[in-house]
Amino acid sequence: MTVEEHHKQSFGLVHGGLYASMAESLTSLGTYFGVADEGAIAMGQSNSTSFLRPITEGHVHATCRARHRGRTTWLWDVDITDDQERLCAVVRMTIAVRHPRDRPSGA
Repeated sequence: MTVEEHHKQSFGLVHGGLYASMAESLTSLGTYFGVADEGAIAMGQSNSTSFLRPITEGHVHATCRARHRGRTTWLWDVDITDDQERLCAVVRMTIAVRHPRDRPSGA
């Protein structure tokens, strides 16, 4: 993602919520693609973001790796880097997988 002024907090750094939002969007989508054929859906359950170094310009890059692919949850690690490939934040995401319940006849 290209850094723009509206992505920054008052001290000129990319807002940490942007990292968390990117990670949740990417991992929710990745999980959905993995479970959609089963008719399941995916939604964020837990997001833990650790900030290591600020980004003030250029681009924010995210690389996601699924660590666990369970029936009810998927666990992901996401590395957030800058244009110099420096690690700027790490995110651990848990995505809930929900399967549709059988509907009673006549419902």
